[in-house]
Amino acid sequence: MSARPHHPSRGAVWTSACAVGAVVLALTATACSSSPSGPKAADSAAKMSADAKWLAQKERSSNKATTPFTVTQDGTKAVSCGHGKASYTFAGQQTFTIGPVHTYLDVTTVVDAWMKDRGYSIDFDAKPKNDYYTRNSQILVNKKSGIHLTVTATASGEHATTEVWSVSGHTECLRTG
Repeated sequence: MSARPHHPSRGAVWTSACAVGAVVLALTATACSSSPSGPKAADSAAKMSADAKWLAQKERSSNKATTPFTVTQDGTKAVSCGHGKASYTFAGQQTFTIGPVHTYLDVTTVVDAWMKDRGYSIDFDAKPKNDYYTRNSQILVNKKSGIHLTVTATASGEHATTEVWSVSGHTECLRTG
């Protein structure tokens, strides 16, 4: 007796093909209907601008500054990164009249405490060049929003009577749609 090869019936083949097709169709529909992950560039840019201005106002109030915070890049101009992504930048500064700087300029403690609740942490991998009497910077990152902010205090030396406080930042290359 020879063994006869088993051939599935046409109905079984049709049912299997339809099941595979339905799974492929469901996966395709899910992939097309679900939104891409991660923040949108424009949303992160708006947050970056609002957070930088909020931080500057907090510093201004803390130092009882009479000079305004001047924004030189407002974070509204998209720079294309290609592939449907863009990045934004922000920059601004203000000048304070201070007593002579007898201790080092400290931005770390202040910005870390103020920005933690807004989702930022110190970027310990970044190594800003500081000398503590004339320049002190700290780099903050908001990983959820893809925002990097640099806060810098500069003075002309240990006995300076003015300090320039600046905030600059950029978003990572994030999706535009």
